[in-house]
Amino acid sequence: MRTQKLCLALSLQLCFAVCGGCSGASAPLDPPKEEETPAAPQVRSLGFSDDLHEDLVNWYGRVRADGEKTDFSNSAAGFEVSFTGTALYAEIVSQPSSAPNEAEGNAYAYVFFEGERNYKRAVKLELLPKSEAVRYPLAEGLEMGEHRVKVLKCTEPKYGTAALLRLETDGSFLPPPPKPSLKFEILGDSIMSGSESMRGASAADSLLSSSENSLASYGYIAANDLRAQVYAITRSGGLLSGYKGFPSIPQFYDTYSQIDDTPWDFSRYQPDVIVLDLGTNDRLINAPEELIYKSYLSFVRHIREKNPESAIFCCEGALLGTLSELTERAVEQLSLEGMEKIWHFRLPRLRTEGGHPNERDHKQNGNALSSFIMETLGLELS
Repeated sequence: MRTQKLCLALSLQLCFAVCGGCSGASAPLDPPKEEETPAAPQVRSLGFSDDLHEDLVNWYGRVRADGEKTDFSNSAAGFEVSFTGTALYAEIVSQPSSAPNEAEGNAYAYVFFEGERNYKRAVKLELLPKSEAVRYPLAEGLEMGEHRVKVLKCTEPKYGTAALLRLETDGSFLPPPPKPSLKFEILGDSIMSGSESMRGASAADSLLSSSENSLASYGYIAANDLRAQVYAITRSGGLLSGYKGFPSIPQFYDTYSQIDDTPWDFSRYQPDVIVLDLGTNDRLINAPEELIYKSYLSFVRHIREKNPESAIFCCEGALLGTLSELTERAVEQLSLEGMEKIWHFRLPRLRTEGGHPNERDHKQNGNALSSFIMETLGLELS
């Protein structure tokens, strides 16, 4: 009996709790509280000792994190970030030219703002060779809001190195914009490095690292015309390995750079288009033409092995114009062997004297090449 009374009492308490004493007036229940989604953490500083932070940084060109910093010494290599704030700073460590007899000075880069692609509307930055990292104000005094900054190195590795240790902002980093879908690889000698493209009226300018600009080379201009991203593997050198002590570009194609023999993982970047310009220097040192020809064939076969789906454009004519028959002959031979998606292109503007091509030469050749690539591959600008 006592148990029945206890159950009845509990039932009555439950009735009052749920239906307001069962008086017929329903008391509204409090709605369940939704769990609040925690706000994404505001990232103000990024370190690059062993993490590329690819969720917040677009990288261009062959770069490598070595446990202390991320190296971006290759021509046209660099990084791009979006952030909300008013300022952006970078800690960069750099070394000067290791070949002062060819070009004395420091490494250089261009800083692009808000999606700009033309280096003429960017800020040229000299990278100072200090024993410790230098903190560069990439952007300051901006209006509070979302901004976009890209940094691209414009000198080849032997004319100065560059490595990123840290990026900082007074706001927070945002996911970067989508990278261009079209992928280019620029492969060549000093012509593709843009050597002397920025030289002034004085002959002494040609002996300064500041006269080189890989972003002014015709290969990069063609890629930029087509709004492509670029990996550039360039060096003042030739095809032949060790001939008269001349540096060979095929020797370091499978490595991170001309000064770092860390093996390169080709699966990280498979270009849609490869622009190749090699052999001029081999001719200048009077190497036998048949030896140049065989080396050219061998290297292009190796390029195809590493990039099985890429369209390869074998270019010549920017300097001297003496490789026309050799290059064209090589492309014909490779086509007969069954290699597909390979073309020969003769550049329209020839420089026969006065050193390397200048900005105007490169611009004309780059525009012509981009038109040829668009027509050949049926590309359309989005």
